Formats: sequence, C-alpha cells, structure tokens
Amino acid sequence: MRRKSVTIRDVAQMAEVSISTVSQVLNGNNQYVGEAKRDRVLAAVKALQYRPNEIARSMVKRRTATVGVVVTTVLGNLFMPIVECIQEVLRPLGYNIILASTPDLESEMQAIETLKAQQVDGFIFMSFMYSHTQYQSAHLLSLKEENIPFVVINRPLEKDYDFNQIHFNEWEAGYLAARHLIHLGHTSIATISGPRDHVPPWKSAMDRHQGWLEALKEQNLAVVPEWISDGRYSYEGGYQAALQLLEHWEQAQKRPTAIFVANEHMTLGALRAFYYHGVRVPHDIALVTIGDPAYAAHMFPALTTFAHPMKEAGHIATRILLDQFQASDTLPAQNIKLSYQLHVRESSGTIPEPTSFSVKD
Repeated sequence: MRRKSVTIRDVAQMAEVSISTVSQVLNGNNQYVGEAKRDRVLAAVKALQYRPNEIARSMVKRRTATVGVVVTTVLGNLFMPIVECIQEVLRPLGYNIILASTPDLESEMQAIETLKAQQVDGFIFMSFMYSHTQYQSAHLLSLKEENIPFVVINRPLEKDYDFNQIHFNEWEAGYLAARHLIHLGHTSIATISGPRDHVPPWKSAMDRHQGWLEALKEQNLAVVPEWISDGRYSYEGGYQAALQLLEHWEQAQKRPTAIFVANEHMTLGALRAFYYHGVRVPHDIALVTIGDPAYAAHMFPALTTFAHPMKEAGHIATRILLDQFQASDTLPAQNIKLSYQLHVRESSGTIPEPTSFSVKD
C-alpha cells in the first residue's frame, strides 16, 4: 500500500507549533523561532521523514536549497573535516551541497557555470593546494555583480576585494611556533620553510617564515642563514632540506637545539633524515610543525603541531551564506582571519614519553 504523504501540517501537529513556525525553521529563519521550538520541529521532521516539495519551494522562493562547494583538491587531510562542518550546519535546515574539485582556473570557471545552471543558492570556495587560480578573481567578481552569495576560504588574492573571505593567520602560526620553542629555553632555532621563492609567491610560506623570523628578532636571537632551508612543502623537499642542514651542522661542528618545520609533509621527510643520521627528536633537537593530521598524535615522537582552523572556517562560512540567503538586501562583506590551534606533544620536548600504555574498552 502506498505510504501516505507527510505534510507540513503533520509536522506542526507533532511539534505542537504553528505551520508558520515550521516554515520559518525549514527556511532557516531561526531568529524568529526559539531554540526549544526549533528542536521540536527538527525532531518531528526526522521522525515523520518529512520531505518538502522542493520543486514548489524553489519556484516560490527562487531557491533550490543547494550550495556549491568548490575545492582545489579532495585529497589530503583537510578536505573532509570542513565539508562535514558545512553539512553539519546545512543539513538540519534542509540544504544539500554539490561538490566540485577544481585544480585550476579553467576547471573552476567551468564548475561555476555548471553549478549556476543547477541554480545553487550560493558558493563556498576552498583552496587546499597552490594554484594560479588563487591569484585570479575576475570570475569571483562576476558572481558578486550577479548578486550570487559566496565565501572564499584560505585563498590569497592579488589585492583586497569587497567580498566574503576567511583567511588563516599564517604569520601568527610561524611566530607562535618560534615563541613556543623560545619559551622552552631554546636560543638557537633552525627552520625548514615552504617555497618562498615561488613565482607568484606562495603567501603561506612567506608569512609563516616572517612570523618565525620576527619571533627570533624580538628576542635578539641569531638568525643563521645556513640554518634556513626550503623544503618546498613536500615530503621529498623536507628530506632534502634536512640533509642540507645536517651537512652544514656537521661541517660547522655546531647545530641548533630546535627547529620549526612549516608543514607536516616536510616534517615527515625531515624526521626520516634525522633518524638515518642518528639525530633524536626531541632529545637532540626539538621540533614544532604546522598541520595536525590524525597520525600526528600517534607518531614516535608525537608531534607538537599547529592545527588548521578548518571546522571553525566551515561553520563561519556556512553561517555567512545562510545570513545572506535570509537577508532582503546585500550584507556587508566580511573579512575574517582565524588562528591556528597549538597541540603540545612530545616532539617539542615538553611532554615526557609514556612509560606504559593501558587499553580501555
């Protein structure tokens, strides 16, 4: 027997609210609805498996309750957390995402046109890898002129634009990494940086390095040019950069007591080089890095890291879009800078190695 269609009236009756309240919740207008009522409505929607008539809704509201999420790559450990956070905010409100992977400018522009044809209500753009796309913004300005809401996350631009942006504070991360080592008593600190001589410049590499440099200069600590090596943000680059540092340290008969490695991929390469040359972390050299993949806490030694604010960025970007969807006029653009989070573990020498392990059910 065919299942009876569930209506918005059924949801209102189960939640003990008015039909207009259900409509407000489903349309994301939560400022007019108390939290208790909102929770009852969402619980009733789930219990009754209510599915609004999306075609009718989109015709009336000129919306499709979909968001285009455009990323430079779906590889790596940064992609899933931020997408999950976006869905965590959107799903209870009846929104879905359409995902596009666009490693270059041409594919990003094509994805925008395809998603516009699907009538998405807005876009979230995320950059997880270097691309010339990051420095070109004409297609984003076109979206703004068409009054299509969007937010860009972690994308360096050739100049300041008046549209919604979320940045990670790379300078602060490099600065605080060095400050952490200085606080532990280290006065001779090396670094393996990202590709600072890239054309166009790799902004995160430049900013992280400048932050590290400023922390040393503040304390009048020596900046030894031979203790600075470019690891190109890769495992292989980190390995080669560490070998260069090791060679110089051997020749000079002097080496630093700490090192700041500007991302986790280079850290893996550097650790391999240190291991083969008998340099122990943190016993011989303390180490701090940027990037906190799941394995960082379970390595030997466990890595002291600065974690990307991915979840925070996902939540904020989605809320900015939802606010724009609900607004009758265009809202002022927001330019937000988020801080990395420090996770102190064994590699910086502040936490002793565990003497025993217990297994919990």
